[in-house]
Amino acid sequence: MKKSIDTIRNIIINGINDTKKVIFICGKDKSDKESYRFKISQLLEHNTNYQLAYPEDLFEDLLEGQANNSLLSLEQQLAEAVDLIILIPESPGSFAELGAFSTRKELAEKMLVLRQNKYKADKSFINHGPIRLVRSAKGKILDIPHDFDYKNKEHFSEIIKTVKKMIPSGRRSKSINNILLYQNHILLLIYLFDELNITSIHKLMSMVLEKKLTNQELIGCKAAIHSLTRSQFIDKIGNEYILTDRGFSDVQLKYYALNEITNLRISIMNKQL
Repeated sequence: MKKSIDTIRNIIINGINDTKKVIFICGKDKSDKESYRFKISQLLEHNTNYQLAYPEDLFEDLLEGQANNSLLSLEQQLAEAVDLIILIPESPGSFAELGAFSTRKELAEKMLVLRQNKYKADKSFINHGPIRLVRSAKGKILDIPHDFDYKNKEHFSEIIKTVKKMIPSGRRSKSINNILLYQNHILLLIYLFDELNITSIHKLMSMVLEKKLTNQELIGCKAAIHSLTRSQFIDKIGNEYILTDRGFSDVQLKYYALNEITNLRISIMNKQL
């Protein structure tokens, strides 16, 4: 098993196609089709170079019962894991996210705030506080029309131009033990072992990371599983998690080392017989 785990760890570190840039999008509930966040998501989803991530898919479990120091640790991991944060202040939750993220330079410098142009001249707390902090950290502020239409080139061209300019080129080193990347790890593990229960996932993750999982890391596994389930990459049959067709395809698209993964999967399956 140790040899297999070493191979899995190497695939996670060196065999993943991480050329897709991760964009974290904050705003109003994404199920609200009238929200600016929904429209911006629709605009960016068509670009195959971007992987969109949403706070509710990642933070719902991670923030459950967490202390302030855990939240700060999570924000640090967010800064390491994403290439760009797009924030549209249009709801109480997004106002709070703007306030929290703007105070951390490593997050603020990656922020693109899309503000409704009717609020541009307001002498508000947001304009005089968080917006100024984002600007001072070299983040960007763009004003968008109140009737924003993601199909109208006059409305979206400046956004696309700014996104491309802000996102770094080339590959970035990312820590294997980043909670926001657990989805990738768990998806690969289920692919390799065909089906896994939660205890097996925790055991394998502990072996891959070469450490006993902390409470926050256990919650991170739970959040990753929920996100994979919501995204329809995995399904649960009884106590076992299995890959869906969509999850199977995602693994094949995500990794360079497909031959190595296939051979390892066959080896693991044979040992389980």
